[in-house]
Amino acid sequence: MNENDEVNIVPQMETLETEVKKFADGLPYWAKYLAEKILSGNAISDNDIDTSFSFLLEELNLNEETEKSEIEISFNSTNSGNYKSDLLLTKLENVEGVNSLTENQTIDFSSNLSIVYGANGSGKSGYVRLLKKAFYSKAPENILQNIHLESGHKPVNAKFTFKSNNANIPLLYSQKDNPEFGQFAVFDGKGLFKQLAEKNEFEFRPAGLSFFAEYTTAVNRVENKLNAFITTKNSGSTANDLSDLFDGESEIKNIVQNLNAQTNIVDLKKHTPFSVDDKAEKENNQKQYDELLLASKGKEKELKGLEAIKKQLEDNKTSIEALNKYFQGEYLTEIKDAITDCITKEAIAKTEGTENFKTDKIEGIGTEEWKDFIAAAERFAKKQKTENIFYPESGDNCLLCQQPLSENAEKLISNYWKFIKSVAEENARKAQEVLEKIRQTFEKLNFDLFPYDNTLSVWLTEKYPTEIEVLKQQLSKQKILAQNIISDIQKKTGNNRTEIKTSREQHDIIVTAIDESIRVIKEDEQAKQLEILQKAKTLLKHKEKFNTHFSKFETYVINQVWIKKARKANFAKRKITDAEKALSDKYFNQRYIDVFNEECQKLNGNFGIDINHTGSAGKSYRQLKLKGNNPNAVLSEGEQKVIAIADFLAEMQLSEVNRGVIFDDPVTSLDNDRKKQIAERLAYQATSKQLIIFTHDLVFFYHVKNFSRKYLNGINNSFIHHSLELENSLCGKVVANTSPANEGQYHEPTKAEEWLRKSKAASGSDKIDFSKAGLSALRSSYEALAIFTILGGAVQRFNPQIRMGRLKDIKYDKTLIESVIEKHGEISDLIEGHLPSDEFGIIPSPEILEQQIKDFKELKQKLREQ
Repeated sequence: MNENDEVNIVPQMETLETEVKKFADGLPYWAKYLAEKILSGNAISDNDIDTSFSFLLEELNLNEETEKSEIEISFNSTNSGNYKSDLLLTKLENVEGVNSLTENQTIDFSSNLSIVYGANGSGKSGYVRLLKKAFYSKAPENILQNIHLESGHKPVNAKFTFKSNNANIPLLYSQKDNPEFGQFAVFDGKGLFKQLAEKNEFEFRPAGLSFFAEYTTAVNRVENKLNAFITTKNSGSTANDLSDLFDGESEIKNIVQNLNAQTNIVDLKKHTPFSVDDKAEKENNQKQYDELLLASKGKEKELKGLEAIKKQLEDNKTSIEALNKYFQGEYLTEIKDAITDCITKEAIAKTEGTENFKTDKIEGIGTEEWKDFIAAAERFAKKQKTENIFYPESGDNCLLCQQPLSENAEKLISNYWKFIKSVAEENARKAQEVLEKIRQTFEKLNFDLFPYDNTLSVWLTEKYPTEIEVLKQQLSKQKILAQNIISDIQKKTGNNRTEIKTSREQHDIIVTAIDESIRVIKEDEQAKQLEILQKAKTLLKHKEKFNTHFSKFETYVINQVWIKKARKANFAKRKITDAEKALSDKYFNQRYIDVFNEECQKLNGNFGIDINHTGSAGKSYRQLKLKGNNPNAVLSEGEQKVIAIADFLAEMQLSEVNRGVIFDDPVTSLDNDRKKQIAERLAYQATSKQLIIFTHDLVFFYHVKNFSRKYLNGINNSFIHHSLELENSLCGKVVANTSPANEGQYHEPTKAEEWLRKSKAASGSDKIDFSKAGLSALRSSYEALAIFTILGGAVQRFNPQIRMGRLKDIKYDKTLIESVIEKHGEISDLIEGHLPSDEFGIIPSPEILEQQIKDFKELKQKLREQ
């Protein structure tokens, strides 16, 4: 190629996969290692986390650098996860330990559409709870045990049979972490609030976007591992703990207190070793110190004594300051005002109340004693009556003389009660309480601050007799003032009292003198020399301990250096979230909005729903809004369900993983038109995704059945329906291939005849069991006989419509109808679930079954001949 040749460079088309690959290529080696594993479709194991962690330590210079191979990011969305594009759920069987479900049942599922019908209490909830715990659900529920059993509960278990590539994959409930379970989702109304009132994570998204959540989880595991190492290295002694090894102060203790990641180990080693010379010097210092201390013992005792007196004097000063607060002029004025206020309020109470009770017959009305008497009487009166009944009432006697109360006496007592509860009386009472608190406070004040046998009192009497006498006199004046105040309160006399404060000037003078004495003692040459020897002795003692525990200090510093480096790790979580959000906005969010709106249109649910998208920790979330409000606060329950179904179907349609959806009574609270719309939408959905519906709604059942003919016609085994029934005290008995959709197959006793042939060929218990099954099928034929022959199909128990045109086909012959009722009851007594016929010596057998089939045919022929 020469220089004139043109080179055509075809730009690579930007896709979600290429942008995810670009993101992964830009990661540091430890993180890129994890990204490559995830994008290759591998689950991140503990070994992978350990390997990534070792690479991170190398990056942080905490491990030696090793030779590493180049990581090549190769991303293909089909590699992501062990998911199967053709996966089907074909069977659920051997359910145990769930509610009160009958054991040893089997539910087969169609590859397209399956309906399990059952009335309330038939066991649907038990199966749905199991499926919600096994598969994805927005509102998983705890599985209940059989409440009818006190003990002997079995653990929850079930066998799920999946199918992929024409091979069955049997898995137990305990294996629900397998990826097959992650390809199915359950919708039920109990998740409505979470769907409509909260933000919801997209559980099923393109593999490229799902990468970010898996990658974030892996990064968190590495981060947690690093944090665990940091915690371990930090779990030992702190610098303060290590410094506590040393009593007193020294240069060495200061070094230990300040140990950190910047500490140089070489500098620490300058204080090692503790040599023979150091030991000899320590012993010599101790000897000199002891000799000098002995010689200066008297001064040391004097010093300690002065320091103790100073402390007591300062405490005494604090006590005097506290007393002075009670004898300040401002507070004395407050006390006088409180007395005046109480006098005023008592006068008002007396004027407003007691004047009404004055009489020549009783003295002292309105006095405190009179009020106390009334209050005590009211409390005693309450004890005479039950709750909410008040004394006095008509017919009551006097509490003192036991004579019947006149009408005027009853009125007088009632007025007494009203008086003690009046506003004026309450104000007077509160004012009295204020005075009482002040009185109690002054009675508790302690003025004996210089007891004669107190150490401080003895010392002051000896050293400062004038000063202590002045202090005592001032305290005595305060004590007299306190007694006068108490008297004022008791007599309710508002006197002006003069402020009295005990001076603290004497304390300050004495403390200054004590400080000077202490200074003189400390400046003594002996004291200075003792201090010098003490410091030298402490330093050598600390040096000895420092050498004893040097390994602890060295380890601590090494760990702090490790932690400092480790905390430089950058896990770039904001970058992960931003990248995921940007790619979600670009490749997914709008697609979801479009599909959601399409689903709303198909379900006639155009309510103007807005969708807000947010991101966090590598995950995307959506929240539905209606004009700024949560839809559940505005829409009816039926409209909420339509929106929730649209949201659920939209997410499932966009999923590259989901292969099947399960609905639990999706049309509860909906009218017939809505049921029909949803039935059509689900029947159509079954053309592209396996659909399983649990329902008790017959109208909805028939709509789904009818639309399945429209959309699934020509597909083999595209529609399966079963019924759930009660059996004794247990529910959840599966009646396979039987439901409101196929009653017509019992027009003739064909099913019973099939069981007859099996029972004749069988032996032992199988012969009896097959005979019972045949009788059960024949009982259903009698029921079909009543619906289609006697009633002419005009009214059918599973069809909401009445066929008026068939009323002419009704056949009524009382004798024949009584025969039908008798035969139906006779068969019911023979089969399981009814009267125990074996008590009468009758055991179901091929002969009995054959006779019963013959009787049925004869009865039916007679009815036809009418």
